[in-house]
Amino acid sequence: MTAISSANNAALLILQQANASLLPTKQQAGKSAADTIAAIANGISSQTSAVKTQASSTINSALLDVKESNDGMVSSALDFLDSDNFKTSDAGVTDVIKKLINDDGDKFASLVKAEKAKNPGISDDNAMANAIQRLIRYNRSKFGDGEFVIGFKLGNGGKIISNIEDKNGNSTSNTLMAGLKTAQSSLIEAGMIISRPDGRNTDELKMASSMLNNSNFGKASNDFAAWNDKWRDAFGF
Repeated sequence: MTAISSANNAALLILQQANASLLPTKQQAGKSAADTIAAIANGISSQTSAVKTQASSTINSALLDVKESNDGMVSSALDFLDSDNFKTSDAGVTDVIKKLINDDGDKFASLVKAEKAKNPGISDDNAMANAIQRLIRYNRSKFGDGEFVIGFKLGNGGKIISNIEDKNGNSTSNTLMAGLKTAQSSLIEAGMIISRPDGRNTDELKMASSMLNNSNFGKASNDFAAWNDKWRDAFGF
């Protein structure tokens, strides 16, 4: 009787669990059970079990489902870019985006899926709009040197206006937002001084009053809103 090592015992267990049906060929007839089991355990056996066939079929089916899903996202994105729901300040931008999506549809689909995973309640077109913005920024060098604006109109009535920065990372919307945040910080600091129990002396009140007067919060807020309104009107949103 052939002695079987502990490693071959483990292989035998794997073989039994898989319910593999072994049909030896003439060449294998002279091989020991240990040799055959070891070959299967090491993945070099030419024999195919029903379990292996079923697993292979399942994997192929899953891969096909993924491909169909990715192809669907790519098709939807290209249709969206050709619709009135997408606008841009630079006509050439659309062609570059479409080429990026066509060149690597799986990468684009992964960006859409990442948006959905991060925000489970997000709509399909919103996830797609976010993915397009990411795609642009990941491939910023493929676009022109200057800043540009893109807009998305969503099925739920929402609108997205996105200012893509120039090659140096500057944009009008970022400048306006920075001014708004500075003004807001001054406003909050002044309010904190006035509300403090020990903030009622004349010098601190004068400083708070000066901060309020110089915060320009109202102007900064209006300037940012005006920029958004300008592009909504330009895009017909």
